[in-house]
Amino acid sequence: MKRILLTIICVVICNLLFSQTTEEEYQYVTYGYREQLQKGLDDKDGYSWKPIFQHKFLYEKDKFFGKETHTGLFDFEGLYRKGASTPCATVAIYREKDNMSKKDGVFICLPHHESTQGIFAKAEDYFKKEVCFSKQIMHFYIIGLGKLAMAYSACKK
Repeated sequence: MKRILLTIICVVICNLLFSQTTEEEYQYVTYGYREQLQKGLDDKDGYSWKPIFQHKFLYEKDKFFGKETHTGLFDFEGLYRKGASTPCATVAIYREKDNMSKKDGVFICLPHHESTQGIFAKAEDYFKKEVCFSKQIMHFYIIGLGKLAMAYSACKK
């Protein structure tokens, strides 16, 4: 009985630890992935990226004489540990123009929901200081996050 209980506890703890976004993974998603793309490097050892979906949208920018319509997009990709079936983190890459290279976008780490409060604090601080979306772009980011939540909930079924 003790052995069964110990096994169950170990499985639960390992599952929780395996799912969380670590400090190293957060840094990789936020800064390292862009560098990897810019330099044409392979994925970090033990990890792989899988596209989840792309959220394209039209938005208007004020010009000197009126407004101009642009196409923006968010690429949502999951970072997977080797052998894992769920991502340990997600990246949202914002591109201001649809022809803009992904490596030149704004990289936003979305930590796994079971990550430590410290990782979420880092993500929040980064978003406040480094990501300067207009209200219009923020609107489309929130819609993209809603689609991401729906995509992940569909995978759990």
